[in-house]
Amino acid sequence: MHKNSSNHTAPAWSLRFLQWYCPDYLLESIEGDLEEQFEQDVSSIGLRKARLQYTKNVFLFFRPGIVLRNKFSLQLFNSSMLQNYWKVAIRNMARRKLYAFINSFGLSIAIACCVLIYLYVMDELSFDQFHENKDRIVRIHSTSFDEEKYKEGDPLPYNTSAWLPGVLADVMQDELAEVEYVTRFNSGTEGVMQHDDKIFKQSTAFVDSGFFRMFSFPVIKGSTHKIFRHTNEAVLTSAVAEKFFGKEDPIGKTFSFFINEKADYVVAAVIEAPPANSSIDFEMILPSSSRPYFENSAKQWNNFSYPTFVQLRKTSDLVTFKPHLDSLIQKYMGPSYDRTRVREKIPAEIKVGEFDYIPLTKIHLAPHISWHKVSDKKYSWILAGIGLLILIIACINYIVLSLATSNARKTEIGVRKVVGARPGQLINQFSFESLLLSFMAMFTGIVLVVTLLPMFNEYTAKSIVLTFGNMSTVLAMMLILTITIGLTAGFYPAFILSSFKPVTILKGKNSARLQTPFAKAMVVLQFTLSTLLIVSSVIMYRQMEYITSKDLGYDADKVIAIETNAGWNRTSDEMIPLFRNALSQERDVISVAGTSASFNRGWSRYGWQVADENKWAYVFRVDEAYLDLFSIELLEGRNFDNTADSSAVIVNEAFVRDMGWTDPLSEYVNWQEDTVGKGSPVIGVMKDYNFLSLESEVEPLFLGSKRPDFGRLTTILVKLGPGKTPEQLSKVEQKWKQTFPDKPFEYSFVDEDVARQYQSHERWMKIMGISTSFAIIISCLGLFGLAGIESLNRVKEVGIRKVMGASVFQLMVLLNRKYIMLAFIAFAIAAPISWWMMKQWLDAFKYRITLSWELFGITLLTGLAIALITVSYHALKAARTNPADTLKYE
Repeated sequence: MHKNSSNHTAPAWSLRFLQWYCPDYLLESIEGDLEEQFEQDVSSIGLRKARLQYTKNVFLFFRPGIVLRNKFSLQLFNSSMLQNYWKVAIRNMARRKLYAFINSFGLSIAIACCVLIYLYVMDELSFDQFHENKDRIVRIHSTSFDEEKYKEGDPLPYNTSAWLPGVLADVMQDELAEVEYVTRFNSGTEGVMQHDDKIFKQSTAFVDSGFFRMFSFPVIKGSTHKIFRHTNEAVLTSAVAEKFFGKEDPIGKTFSFFINEKADYVVAAVIEAPPANSSIDFEMILPSSSRPYFENSAKQWNNFSYPTFVQLRKTSDLVTFKPHLDSLIQKYMGPSYDRTRVREKIPAEIKVGEFDYIPLTKIHLAPHISWHKVSDKKYSWILAGIGLLILIIACINYIVLSLATSNARKTEIGVRKVVGARPGQLINQFSFESLLLSFMAMFTGIVLVVTLLPMFNEYTAKSIVLTFGNMSTVLAMMLILTITIGLTAGFYPAFILSSFKPVTILKGKNSARLQTPFAKAMVVLQFTLSTLLIVSSVIMYRQMEYITSKDLGYDADKVIAIETNAGWNRTSDEMIPLFRNALSQERDVISVAGTSASFNRGWSRYGWQVADENKWAYVFRVDEAYLDLFSIELLEGRNFDNTADSSAVIVNEAFVRDMGWTDPLSEYVNWQEDTVGKGSPVIGVMKDYNFLSLESEVEPLFLGSKRPDFGRLTTILVKLGPGKTPEQLSKVEQKWKQTFPDKPFEYSFVDEDVARQYQSHERWMKIMGISTSFAIIISCLGLFGLAGIESLNRVKEVGIRKVMGASVFQLMVLLNRKYIMLAFIAFAIAAPISWWMMKQWLDAFKYRITLSWELFGITLLTGLAIALITVSYHALKAARTNPADTLKYE
């Protein structure tokens, strides 16, 4: 082999690559030819281009004619060689237990995170895929003009809704040739179900007979072939059937169901409950014709109350379905749209309204159309990004930690090279060790997935279950991840370690001083990510703490809301005074009131015109005890009178501001646009209170008391006094059963209902917290490895400084100074990014905390503390090393 006599050296990594793939008996001649050509190129084209040409020539030699002559592939599977690799790997892991544990733990976290996120994404994509006719089923939705968005300058001033006129289903079935089946679907309606002595509150869905021909929910008992030809037929899920009829065959059994009035139903079939990845949920199914007020509402084009699904005759009908749907809507709603355009002065270029469709399989990932089970695909991207970052960081940490431990293996490498080990064999050995460690991490990752899945489901509001069906996919994915991580994370350290020169190693000289700019950059990246997550978690926590502790303008402490379950009628109104009288002697009950809807349990909003200007306001019906029960402050006027005020209203400050009143007690609210009378007289003004989520400002609101036009008192509010809540609830329940024996006692705490508005934010706050923890752990592993490399590189410097009299503290400061700088760099990068991200998140709240530098200061101090604690192990170890051990060869 020719030696390069000049100061011009060929790229070392290219030479090592050549040594790895080239057979020994060809290596000397090829390497000599390459070096001769390199010297000629230096003279003719310059050093930089010569080095590039050298690398190009090395890769040109990487061809089957040369590579297949190499025997390393056969030796890789030699049993004695594998046995040797196994022994060496086990001994090295036993000798360096700490580093082996850190590497394995970091990889196992990365694998577990990736698998959990994979399960999440697959679950998101699997929604509604189990239906046989899924490619031909669509859901219709409407788009309508939004005046408020238009005034705010929104380029798309529209609202999209899945709730449609009930008559649309019948018209499409009769007039559109593409439509094979159609069904209305109204779910979530609750009533009281009774069979013998069993009384339960039960939710139901109302559908048309086409529902059972469109959707693939297996029938367990009975038949749905000719279902709903009679309006008294019902379909139950197996859980509901067992709850009411036990082990008896429910087919043909009769039960009563009360919503607004009592009706008897016969069980026609038992159907399998929808799986967790279904956009359509139900526990019991009744015909649409038995839905309250169906007779009138299903004939009106201006009553948008019915989500509607359509199955087309064939997939190709999607091409003609939309134009024909547009023509149908123009036929029946065109005149109404024209009147609306004139009345609301909508510009010609703006659509008043439009009907469109969305495929069934895309409903779940379409959050812009309100539905009870929708998700934003950005969450999948966020989680996938977090998983990918954790995976990359884990691989980087493996490389860093492998380099950190290389000093202890230099003698081993030197001896192996002296006795004839080739670079390829050393690379194979180190790659084998990496794969072994990765497989250990894989098994730990499986344990972590099984252990963390329930918590992951809770935080992501999922119901993912590991079954035989998906376990094979999960295991295959984990195997691919393991091999990829093992080879990726092990190749670079193996490539570096196999290049050490045996002569200088065996003389005791550290000729392969480890350089770490790449590792430093990766640690800065890791700490930047950690800082981002820490800042985000802290701000989310502060915002949620602010929301839960903010004075909402009312006192909901120990207030329970009880549904009357008597329907939208006079019976509900009459139950409030009856129950108030029943509890009047209970010292634990402070007050009883009635309302049409408790907080976060529904609302009504009305619109009317005042001097050609559109006005909107929320309206609730309450009784005279409502304001006192919640301690809502009256600023002007008086409360409702028990016997009078049949049409009077009490308005909030936002309503007064919106109307521009100066003397509100002399005003009237003509919210029903009565052309004869003035409307409802205003008898009081209450202080603004947050009856909606803090994500929005306090909207105009008025309360009515007596007239059914304001609604029915369907919710009873009970404020409990000081004392043990469970015992108080027991007394309230006892009184309820005595007063209303035919009604189930079901309650919720109002403050919990209010907090439920922020569940999605709290869920993502928890996810960010877990991600922050993982990022910090893995970043600390990388920093730990970098500190190990640094202590190896400066071991002689530390020894000299100790000989010169440096103290342990001074050496600690010297070795840790760099990491403080890295933490500052990471903070400088992360601070503006996190400020921008959190500002966008906080903009969703009308009531929010102020971003202050105090929060960022806390994050900086936290990051510095984590960094110092992490690196102090190596710094202290290096500072306390006997200088005689590090300087004995100098």
